[in-house]
Amino acid sequence: MQKTKKDPFALYIFSKEADAKRALLELPCIKEDEEDGLICTEVLFYGVYRQSDGNYEAVIGGDDLTVELWEQAKEAFEKHGGERKNELRPTKAAAPQPDVPAKPEAVVFVREETAEDGNGTYRIFRAPDAISAKTFLDGQAVSQPLYYLMVETPEGVYCRDIGGMYKEASREHHH
Repeated sequence: MQKTKKDPFALYIFSKEADAKRALLELPCIKEDEEDGLICTEVLFYGVYRQSDGNYEAVIGGDDLTVELWEQAKEAFEKHGGERKNELRPTKAAAPQPDVPAKPEAVVFVREETAEDGNGTYRIFRAPDAISAKTFLDGQAVSQPLYYLMVETPEGVYCRDIGGMYKEASREHHH
C-alpha cells in the first residue's frame, strides 16, 4: 500500500561523504555520537549514503519536518556543495510551544519484554502526550544495541534506541 500522504523531505547529491555529513551536522537536531555516526533529536528520517555512481546523497524528512528546518537543511546542503535532487516542501510551521507543558514525570513504566528470539529488550512506558514522551526520551541514554525504550501516547509510539529517537510507523502505513 502506498502512503496517500507523502512526508516532506530534502534530498541533495554530494561528491564527498564528508561534505554531506557536515551539511547535516549544521542542523540543530543532528548530532554526532561517540562512533562518529549521526543521531537526530527530532522524529525524522535522515542520513548520508553512497549511490552506485560513487556520489553521496544526504536526506532529511518526515511528518514532523517544519518549513524552518527544511529551509535550514536546503541552505546547509547548498553551502556544502550539495546539488538538489528532489524535495517536498513541508506545510507545518514550527509548532508554537504548546500551552501544555511537557510532563516527563508523568511517563510511567508499564512492562519490559524480551523479543521471542532473545534479540532485543523493550522497556515500555506510557505517557499522557507526545511532548511528554519526547522530553522523557530526550533525557534517556541508550548505549547498547537491541535495547529499545518505547513510550505509548495517544499520538503514537515514540521510541529511542542506540541510533536516536524515532516514532514507530503506525500499522496502516506499512507497505
